[in-house]
Amino acid sequence: MTFLDFQELTSSNTFKTPAESESIEYKEASWKLPKSFWETVSSFANTAGGLIVLGIAEDKKAHEYSIIGVDNPEDIETQIFNDNNNPSCLSKPIIQNQDVTVTNFKDKKLIQVIIHAEQYNARPITAFGKAYIRTGDGDRVATAEQLKYFTVESQNEIDTHLLPASYTIDDLDPKSIKEYRDELNQKGIITVSENTNNQEFLYSIGVFRKDRISNSNTYHLTDGGLLFFGKYISITDRFPRFQLDYQKYNSDNSTNWVDRVSAGDMNFPSLNIFSFYNIVSEKLENSVPDPFIQDEKLSRTSYHGDLVSAAKEALVNCLMHSYYDGLVGVKIVDRPSYFEFTNPGTMRVSIESFLRGQYSSIRNTEIASLFRRIGISETAASGGPRIFNAAIKNKLNNPEISVDYSMNTTRIRIWKSFATNNDTELEKLSDLEKFIISTIKNKTSATANEIVNDPNNTFGKQTVIRHTLNSLVNQKFLVKQRRGRSFVYSLNPQNDYLNQVKHLKHLEDNILK
Repeated sequence: MTFLDFQELTSSNTFKTPAESESIEYKEASWKLPKSFWETVSSFANTAGGLIVLGIAEDKKAHEYSIIGVDNPEDIETQIFNDNNNPSCLSKPIIQNQDVTVTNFKDKKLIQVIIHAEQYNARPITAFGKAYIRTGDGDRVATAEQLKYFTVESQNEIDTHLLPASYTIDDLDPKSIKEYRDELNQKGIITVSENTNNQEFLYSIGVFRKDRISNSNTYHLTDGGLLFFGKYISITDRFPRFQLDYQKYNSDNSTNWVDRVSAGDMNFPSLNIFSFYNIVSEKLENSVPDPFIQDEKLSRTSYHGDLVSAAKEALVNCLMHSYYDGLVGVKIVDRPSYFEFTNPGTMRVSIESFLRGQYSSIRNTEIASLFRRIGISETAASGGPRIFNAAIKNKLNNPEISVDYSMNTTRIRIWKSFATNNDTELEKLSDLEKFIISTIKNKTSATANEIVNDPNNTFGKQTVIRHTLNSLVNQKFLVKQRRGRSFVYSLNPQNDYLNQVKHLKHLEDNILK
């Protein structure tokens, strides 16, 4: 997040972009710091961070912003730092001197404040005793479920929690345990003697752990052990909303699946994390096309292997990082053009850090350890680079990553299809489609009414324009966002964003050594 340069954004006192969003908030604050400022500070800190600009008024009817300035910037800046250190206002000081700047625009002064996302184990940051989260372009009070999520997230090792003594080895699936032991022996990672019974084996790999708090010296099943090896009915006794779901479709638009693996289904009555991974990873591999593709040297490319590796990495990443006490379950969607992995739980690192593989913070360390014992996801923080590099190496469409802080979910989409040249694709568009894209490019963003009323519009009225706009959204040329009662359309920035991440990674690897 960086400060905005309004000299570059507009030559007048008004502008339309960048609009308020999940990461930008404008406030008037001409003579006084509003209480809502701290609500936004809380919401940005509890989500992905953002920028607050003081001295901006919004005209909601015109969908534009006016630069009105701050009358007494020194006083307001002083108030920001005083309140920042006031626990009755903000639960913890989070604004540093370098996060605040006063900028000039013509004869007006603006105050810009960068709010960094707090570490997952330091949330929530509260304002006046309430925690807020950022959704869309607004702040809202965290729900009871979200507060529970913050509390659980403050722990480093969630799934090592010891279950009551009433949970025993009988709550685990014997078939899953046998398959896991066999895999250990086959891969030669750990040799498990045939004389070692299952109970002793589970002790040795940490599925059962000694209760060292009560000094009882008794062993208890862990949350992670239950999730990984448990019988479905026993898992749901502890995790009532536990759900693992794989759905395969024969087209990108179909609403009816042709293959499904779902926990609790009559076909999979004892499904747990380990058995789900084994079944679904094979289905993912079989679902990757294997075209004969040659590179410039006329050698067969590694498309199939790279994409299978990326898909399996996304699958295990999804299972290791899920918040199993959440409102939704794990969902894997398999369509001809892409894989989509959705897990409960927001990312504990930034999207940039994930893609670059800078560091990892695993939500379920027990589950991660059990996977790594059998050689799955061996390297920490390798998932993001492997997924991203598979797309770059094979000229696939860029992976898409999104975080929903209202539902506390993370979604990763991996494309099977090859990227296309934007200029070539534009040539295939109709004259109306080209006109709309050109108009939006010049305006940065536009509503359907603005395009209809454009003096260069010779193509039709509302119905035709709206239909074409939605078609361009479906083709990924445009993105659509609600603003008040209207929708605003802008060029899809996804490719530019990911290319920037790629460029930064290249700089780090090759220049900044």
